[in-house]
Amino acid sequence: MLTQTHVQTMVEQEIRSLLLEDQDEVDVLTGHEQLHELGLNSLMLARLIIQLEAVFGVDPFAEEGVLIWDIRSMNDLVAAYERVSAASAEASTEAGERSR
Repeated sequence: MLTQTHVQTMVEQEIRSLLLEDQDEVDVLTGHEQLHELGLNSLMLARLIIQLEAVFGVDPFAEEGVLIWDIRSMNDLVAAYERVSAASAEASTEAGERSR
């Protein structure tokens, strides 16, 4: 299961990577900033989601029914990936118990 710290670190790293393509430096991210205020446009957000799916191996927008328009900040993304991770861990536990 992904930890909150791991998810937050990876999401922040991917956001920074995208932003540094167009900016010389990126301010400290608290997680509360609106993604559009950071400079992420819709194309960059789509790329971010693809990169995060590759990093985590899960897609909260497909697996947990998270709606893309509900994602406004880095914290929203972190919460979405934590939910899908928790659901995945719970499903694995249930599958393991059924196979006994």
